[in-house]
Amino acid sequence: MNSKPTKSDYEHQFDILEHSPLPSAIFVSEDIIIRFANEPILAVWGKDRSVIGKPFEQALPELKGQPFASIIRNVWKTGVSYQATDTPAILKVNGIDTKFYFDFAFKPLKDENEEVYAILNTVTNVSERHVILDKVGEAVAALLREQELNEELVAINEELKRTQETLSASNDTLEARIAERTQALAESEERIRYMLADAPVSIALLTGPDMVIEAANKKMLEAWGKDGNIIGKPLKFALPELKGQDFLGLLDQVYASGKLYEGNEVRALIEQNGEMEEVYSNFVYQPLKDDRGNTFGIVMTANVVTEQVRARQNVERSEHLLRSMVTTAPIGMTILRGRDMIVDLANGPMLEIWNHSHEEVIGRKLMDIFPELTDQPYPKLLLSVFDTGKPVKMPELEADIISPHGNKHIYIDFSYDPLFDANGDVEAIMATVIDITEIVETRKKLEMSQEELQATNEELSSTVEELAAANEEQISINDELATTQEHLQATVNELASSESRFRFMLNAIPQQVWTASPDGSLDYVNQVVCDDFGYNTEEIVGHGWQKFIHPADIDECIKAWSASLQTGNPYMVEFRLQFHDGTYRWHLARAVPFVEDGEIKLWLGTNTDIEIQKENEIKKDEFLSIASHELKTPLTSIKAFNQLLQRVKEPDKVEKFVQKSAEHISRLERLISDLLDVTKINAGKMQYNMEPFNFGGMVRESVNILRHTAPDHEVILESVADIEYTGDKFRLELVINNFISNAIKYSPEGKKIIVNCRIEEGNIVFSVQDFGVGIAEENLDKLFDRYYRVDNTAMRFEGLGLGLFISSEILKRHKGSFWIEGREGEGSTFYFGLPLKLEANNEVLKNTDNYYQDSTVTMFNNPEHRRIELDWTGFQNFDTVKKGCLRALEMISAHKCTSVLNDNRNVIGTWSEASDWAGEVFFPLMEKEGIKRLAWIFSSSVFSQLSAKKSIDVDVSNITTQFFTDIEEAKMWLERENDI
Repeated sequence: MNSKPTKSDYEHQFDILEHSPLPSAIFVSEDIIIRFANEPILAVWGKDRSVIGKPFEQALPELKGQPFASIIRNVWKTGVSYQATDTPAILKVNGIDTKFYFDFAFKPLKDENEEVYAILNTVTNVSERHVILDKVGEAVAALLREQELNEELVAINEELKRTQETLSASNDTLEARIAERTQALAESEERIRYMLADAPVSIALLTGPDMVIEAANKKMLEAWGKDGNIIGKPLKFALPELKGQDFLGLLDQVYASGKLYEGNEVRALIEQNGEMEEVYSNFVYQPLKDDRGNTFGIVMTANVVTEQVRARQNVERSEHLLRSMVTTAPIGMTILRGRDMIVDLANGPMLEIWNHSHEEVIGRKLMDIFPELTDQPYPKLLLSVFDTGKPVKMPELEADIISPHGNKHIYIDFSYDPLFDANGDVEAIMATVIDITEIVETRKKLEMSQEELQATNEELSSTVEELAAANEEQISINDELATTQEHLQATVNELASSESRFRFMLNAIPQQVWTASPDGSLDYVNQVVCDDFGYNTEEIVGHGWQKFIHPADIDECIKAWSASLQTGNPYMVEFRLQFHDGTYRWHLARAVPFVEDGEIKLWLGTNTDIEIQKENEIKKDEFLSIASHELKTPLTSIKAFNQLLQRVKEPDKVEKFVQKSAEHISRLERLISDLLDVTKINAGKMQYNMEPFNFGGMVRESVNILRHTAPDHEVILESVADIEYTGDKFRLELVINNFISNAIKYSPEGKKIIVNCRIEEGNIVFSVQDFGVGIAEENLDKLFDRYYRVDNTAMRFEGLGLGLFISSEILKRHKGSFWIEGREGEGSTFYFGLPLKLEANNEVLKNTDNYYQDSTVTMFNNPEHRRIELDWTGFQNFDTVKKGCLRALEMISAHKCTSVLNDNRNVIGTWSEASDWAGEVFFPLMEKEGIKRLAWIFSSSVFSQLSAKKSIDVDVSNITTQFFTDIEEAKMWLERENDI
């Protein structure tokens, strides 16, 4: 039980004092706040009830300078009662200072700990007695003159004595009754509190206009996320998070009106365990009234239904998301309800696969739509999902679709996934179907083309051996090669066409969303559009699309949009949109009408960014041009030399032409071999033969061979490390040949190539330096992409642009990394690193609360600036970056850091494999721990700089990041920002 009496105690005391004829008031706190005053004492003071709640000296300013306030404060401080009689006081009567005389008492009210919690003031106006006494004085004077008034004076004195005794007895009786009533109320309240404490619903009692919490049971305290310390406090102070919500206003409304209020599933934000939590409850606010019908408090009962509300919301949200996913998915999806498999929902791609309209399938049984499926496995598979609750997936299945609109034979991937009700029973099935007919047919054609390429390769090898002996057979082989080239070209064209359509399907996922009225007027765009264009919704709707569409694309867009508005057919067009930075990006626009009762209600549209796809199409076209040229060139040369062989008879010339023809056949073999290697990499079928060998010996052997193939260049082997390494010698030799061959190819004017192979920090580091055309910084990170060439044209240098891509995949398989340094016009240095141990040895060198060091990173806490400082060292990969970052998070959290100094000056090579993780995972984790700013000091490695910029490009946090090349400037920036 609370030792301090509650507001309800006061209220019951007020009920007693309110009806007492004795002028009474109760003061609380050292500020002498008038907590209660009955009508008799208000009459004595000449005031109304507006003084209640005010300090004593503010309510009765005319008493300033009189001793009453200091007497009350002394009673509060000492706990000793004070009584006085015949005390004069000046009060206002009709605005006029009037002198009165009073008998009064200030009695302290104490709790069980003997602490004063209030002061009871009782007053008796004895001004009339003074009038009488004045009269008595006059009578005594007269008696001195005339002795006849003596008896009357004695009678008056006796009457005055009896009156005084009566008043004193009444005061003692009243105090006894108050004490007895207070004790009874305390015992009654204790019983009520005990009964309500374990009630199964949340209950609280609020009193007075300030809504002071007089009582709250365990359930209510749990719902509020508070403990018993809030008892006795006004609700708005005990739960400050309610400010701005509706509850305080509703309570004031109930208190003022005296009418009950009920709320169902009402949302509230309550602070629990230091965090704002969303709580839903059903509650009742019941007013409490006194005998006169005045509201003096409110009983609050509540039942927390957060879990039920969230469960229902989750079900509704899941249902909405499921329907949205099915409707907007770029692949065929449908929902089948019940064991009768009623088609509840089917999206556009599914209707296209079925070759039926929306009206022909929705609400009908699947078997009624497709009776031809009765004898096929589909019905049994669907029923098995209902029986077992387990999904069924079938890849690459043939199917015949029979429809009034025409029949077709297709290949599909499909899956049947169960949808469960609240009891865990299967209530429906979500069927997902992907039409892969084009892919299967294209793959079959590609497999046939690969077989033809392999056969051609074998025929070309045998032709080299037979050229000298059989010119006529050579002519035949030439014809076959020409035919093969035509087949290859046709296959590549078909593959490109199929690949374009398939990519188009994948790119149909919407990003920008908009709606238009039936007449085509734009009336809504989502936030993505606003972010992209740099305007708000109203401004974009006001401008319309024409402000943002590239001028060269507007006519076609208007033409297509007008046609769709007239016919009601879906709208689809490609155009360029201008973003807020002034750049244009290609988008695919699609819109469908929402039809209700045969009338278009609105148009729903999406704009999907296809800039990357456009760039890829350009790259693909460039590659096809390169491939066509590169494959055609050796074939043309072979054909020419064979024609010469037919005409000449001199043995010397024949041998020369055979040799030239053989060189071009070898070139053709290399091109075909590159294509086959890329195919194996894409299919994950590249085989590696991991065996120990002498790495330095392999480097020397490769350099010696390449010296003979490049007589115009001086290939210098400056250093080579003799070390045994376990890997695929043949594949790594291919990487070295690619690096050196590229250096020779792209430095036609630079005659020197420098090769080094050394051991650095547990890694084999191989480098090739040329003094040729160099590479622009913006192209460095693209060199190891498939089909990319430095000049990005089809005519400058030979090759398909596959060599470095194949090299990068081989190095990744050996846990290696690769990077490039150099400047455009000054030459380049190509590097690769191979770890001698597959598992990184991150040996911890020192670890304290404020300092940590291992072989890859050093970090320490700078408490003066609330900063953690990181110094990364040597070669980095995904594992070392992730481990170091997570260790840094521990130090950030422990020391409440707000900024990071990230020093990359000692990083070697690249750590690009971890750049996406750093931006998407590590930065948000730092922000959650309180980091606001990060200063990043660049590594001298351009590749490392590109990795850093990529991390910031994908960063999804709100951390402010700045790049530097000087560490002192970085520190000054952090300290200046902290001061701000």
